Amino acid sequence: MLEQTVPSLAKAAVLERAGALLPKFREAIADIPPEAGFGGIWESELLLFYAAVQPFAPQQILESGRARGKSTLVLARCFPEARIVSVELDSASLNAAAAEAKLRPYHNVELVYGDSRQILPQRLQHGDAVLIDGPKDFRALELALDLLGTGRPCLIFVHDFPPRTPWRRFVERHWRGAFFGDDPMFEPFWTLDDERDPRRDQRRRAYGVFVCLPPELPAPYWRLRLSLLLTRALRRVV
Repeated sequence: MLEQTVPSLAKAAVLERAGALLPKFREAIADIPPEAGFGGIWESELLLFYAAVQPFAPQQILESGRARGKSTLVLARCFPEARIVSVELDSASLNAAAAEAKLRPYHNVELVYGDSRQILPQRLQHGDAVLIDGPKDFRALELALDLLGTGRPCLIFVHDFPPRTPWRRFVERHWRGAFFGDDPMFEPFWTLDDERDPRRDQRRRAYGVFVCLPPELPAPYWRLRLSLLLTRALRRVV
């Protein structure tokens, strides 16, 4: 019996797949509004998510934090065979209404409201890919660690890990195999953002930034959880 080959999450492998998938990705996002002025996830970062996740062919993708639904729509189009479960905290916001209208035609999308720290562990299945864009900072890292500790996800992407933030420094120190969306290796794909951003002349490049966390924990779960707890406690003291 042949062993299954696990897709590589090395930066070079993701870079190569991103280049091959770029034409298909451009087609998928061509008529999606860029949502300028509302923040969110760069198109180049969503391409990296697509390239990293695509060879795993997940049956389900969990998204935490959808805002106006641009990233959810990209996921629905790039992964039409997958169930996209998107969790948003506030059902009463204007963003929630905008996302619902945008995603109504997509039958592979399930919109859920509530605290993703409670919902995602309940909905997580073996082989799922996970995209976390809320909660933020150390809370996002704790959620990612708890999900990875189950051994179920194929990978987790977490947004808002710009340089010099304490939560990014924690990953750089403790998480071998992780990579970041602002790595110069991925610069050729940043033109995707320039092409679609009507505010490119007023913006700063570095908002957002994904970190990709591979499924294998770099240390025992309890040790990483303890290190994270101590780092947060020390930060509060300082």
